[in-house]
Amino acid sequence: MPTLTACYRPASDTAAEIVDDQAVIIHLISGTYIALNTTGAFLWQRLDGQTPLAAIAAELAAAYEVNPEITGADVLALAAELEEEGFIQPAPG
Repeated sequence: MPTLTACYRPASDTAAEIVDDQAVIIHLISGTYIALNTTGAFLWQRLDGQTPLAAIAAELAAAYEVNPEITGADVLALAAELEEEGFIQPAPG
């Protein structure tokens, strides 16, 4: 279960394409894929294995001028889904 202090990165067996501020991510082993809207793509592009989810949520809140508590909950929910489906993994460390 992701926490806001955790850092994540794309799993090594994924491929992603950003098109028109949306993301399509494919899990190369299972063949499953997910399409992310603009805010989901915002998160995906920042999963560098070094940036905590809290910092991504704060950046998202600032970019869209919304409450950081809302973006924090949304970032955690999406990260949990992406991790469960094997699209992301916790960064070592």
